[in-house]
Amino acid sequence: MARRTKDQAEKTRSAILDAAEREFYGHGVARTSLEEIAHAAGVTRGAVYWHFKDKIELCEAMMQRVFLPQEDILKRLAARQGSTPLADLQKACGDALRLIVRDRHRWHVLAILTHRCEYVEDMAVIMARRRQCKEHMLSQSRTLFERAKKLRQLAAGWSPRTAALGLQAMMSGLIVGAMEGRKNFRLDKEGVACIDAFFRSLRC
Repeated sequence: MARRTKDQAEKTRSAILDAAEREFYGHGVARTSLEEIAHAAGVTRGAVYWHFKDKIELCEAMMQRVFLPQEDILKRLAARQGSTPLADLQKACGDALRLIVRDRHRWHVLAILTHRCEYVEDMAVIMARRRQCKEHMLSQSRTLFERAKKLRQLAAGWSPRTAALGLQAMMSGLIVGAMEGRKNFRLDKEGVACIDAFFRSLRC
């Protein structure tokens, strides 16, 4: 019985997150109320508050479903001490762009964060979480570039820091460009090609 109750609670939580994602994507974060999310999820407003303290906590949980898996991948790569850090990081970045195209949840959340979230007042907490995520991923990629330099695989003229900053700027720019609906541009094709070209410039 306890297991069944736990499973039901998790299903309700997922339904609320899915509904929040749809509503935020369709109407924006500021214009969407918790009551509207509850209605879209087919639950009571009380059920929403049982799982999430407020809209900020709901937004954070929605972000974590997307960003935490990618953060974990970089963390594992940075800790692995492998002999091909550039190739490993290049593959991780290419896979991430392909996943955004394939995964509806990931695409929607990124679109919400880049174009449908007004970062004012309480929403500043979400901006802080985004910065924290970006800083963490920057640190992990820099660790991989430092290993590449130690292995004499990083081209002259690139420091681990500039390589990490350049990669982050390119990834962010490609994703924002895709979210804006740029014509004749796909993350899983032209986006991946840009990443591949960037990494060619990094190699000795």
